[in-house]
Amino acid sequence: MKPETLVKKIIEAIETASPTTITYNGKKINITKKLIDKYTYCEVRDDIDLERIDTNAKDGGFLPFLPLIFAGLSASGAVAGGTAAGVRAANEDKAAAVKAAEEHRHNLIMEKEAKKLALEKKKVQEWQTY
Repeated sequence: MKPETLVKKIIEAIETASPTTITYNGKKINITKKLIDKYTYCEVRDDIDLERIDTNAKDGGFLPFLPLIFAGLSASGAVAGGTAAGVRAANEDKAAAVKAAEEHRHNLIMEKEAKKLALEKKKVQEWQTY
């Protein structure tokens, strides 16, 4: 519904003093008897240019929503960045645990090898003393 039509319907409801419901852009506007009584003393100006009201009304578009779009994008970027940081930290912890386990295993093997070499060296020295 055009704003011009909305204004005409409101004026008609006040002039006829009949309560009504007007639907404008999917919203229901109730014109009650109490509201009509409140504004009956007001005179409707004849010099109101309803055509001018209609031409000045915005049709909308995407420009009013542009800041909201950018805000949503930056918020989703922040969430993605936070999630990526959390995943990176978890992966680094896993990698550190795997590296520590590998170093521990390597150290155990090296200790066994060192003990074997020490025993072999000791046996060689004992054989050489005979």
